[in-house]
Amino acid sequence: MTREISRQTFLRGAVGALAAGAILGPGRAGSGRAGADPIASGWDPLSSAIGGQVIQPGNGQFGTAKQVFNTNYNSSTPAVIVVPSSPADVQKSMAFAAARRLKVAPRSGGHSYVGASTANGTMVLDLRQLPGGVDYDAATGQVTVTPATSLYAMHQALAAAGRGIPTGTCPSVGAAGHALGGGLGAHSRRAGLMCDALRSASVVLPGGQAVTASAAGNPDLFWALRGGGGGNCGVTTSLTFATFPTGDVDVINLNFPPQSFAQVLVGWQNWLRTADRSSWALADATVDAMGTHCRILATCPAGSGGSVSNAVVSAVGMQPTGTEDRTLNYLDLARYLAVGNLNPSPLGYVGGSDVFTTITPAAAQGIASAVRAFPRSAGRMLAIMHALDGAVASVPTGATAFPWRQQSALVQWYVETGDPAAATGWLGVAHQAVRPYSVGGYVNYLETSQPASRYFGPNTSRLSAVRQKYDPGRIMFSGLNF
Repeated sequence: MTREISRQTFLRGAVGALAAGAILGPGRAGSGRAGADPIASGWDPLSSAIGGQVIQPGNGQFGTAKQVFNTNYNSSTPAVIVVPSSPADVQKSMAFAAARRLKVAPRSGGHSYVGASTANGTMVLDLRQLPGGVDYDAATGQVTVTPATSLYAMHQALAAAGRGIPTGTCPSVGAAGHALGGGLGAHSRRAGLMCDALRSASVVLPGGQAVTASAAGNPDLFWALRGGGGGNCGVTTSLTFATFPTGDVDVINLNFPPQSFAQVLVGWQNWLRTADRSSWALADATVDAMGTHCRILATCPAGSGGSVSNAVVSAVGMQPTGTEDRTLNYLDLARYLAVGNLNPSPLGYVGGSDVFTTITPAAAQGIASAVRAFPRSAGRMLAIMHALDGAVASVPTGATAFPWRQQSALVQWYVETGDPAAATGWLGVAHQAVRPYSVGGYVNYLETSQPASRYFGPNTSRLSAVRQKYDPGRIMFSGLNF
């Protein structure tokens, strides 16, 4: 089969080749699998070739530059932090890394559960200085962002146009890491995952070539970008998403006795089975210094809060101990779900997840028993239930790399802690409590030493093949081993 190469694709490839030549000189193209050893020849060639910064361990800025949101990883020591100031800088940096067989760890928001974007011995590509920000196109209803654009910055820009995008609730998370792993949130039942809204992405491949991934071009890479996790096949330098029109919503907060958490979980899922897609809810339990708390938080179109509240209470089969109702616009909802903290300070946390085909009474009891087993001395714990139904389930399992389309829910185990060992020990207890019912995990809540199949299920082999095609030397570092 003869494949036509567009002028744009040819020029991108030529730029990648020129970038490699400018840094490496002739005959220096990298091959084989990447290692993580520091290079003997130094970083001067890269520093001279790019407009951004190359921050080495001896630099006074290095201690700050290597830090990520999860302070548990502040002691990590990358080989270098590269801060590109343009996509061309990314190309040159990738060419440099490939030639020297260095591992590359891209950083957008820096919120990885395992500190993947500050990993020991890697070349960290800190993408937060790439120019561009948020660019909304009213003609197409699409928005293009740089990878480190925060979710809240996207909401702010889109709210002014009366548009929205499905994202999670932490305002400082970066667009790329969140979307490439899937992206669950309060609009998922209506609009799907954030990766489902992805329409195209600009990607720099290992070696320095820039390509566009979409349904029309490099469709296998585009497939992998939608839920396959960040940092597996290349470095994204921009992402374009579809948006949807927004309206006011009613928000209902229903508190229940903590000992009733298992009953609340079953009722939560029973309500979801018949709820309109314009409605959404999470159920969670929190253990903190004040005790254990249990609730259902729901959203629905403005004016329907009363009927939705009654339906949730009926499904649970128990009257709440407290209720809260309010009507919010799209941007105020984003602020509310961020718990009012739009610029959260870095903190230490440990977490993971389990995915369930259905929340049976036995599975609910398993989740509740994990909550009861949490030692308060380990920190503040949240067990948050996310729904996987509605628009998420309308996408076939193999249509994107995100595999959990026929399952009903996942639990996010999350501990804010100064004692990672104690929190990690409890996480093992939680997994054991639900082991008979769990079918996997969510890659955005990645844990160390887990096989890729835990996160990608039936899509693992295809994702592995795409990664082999685009990164045969395993230049990219994501925290996943496959």
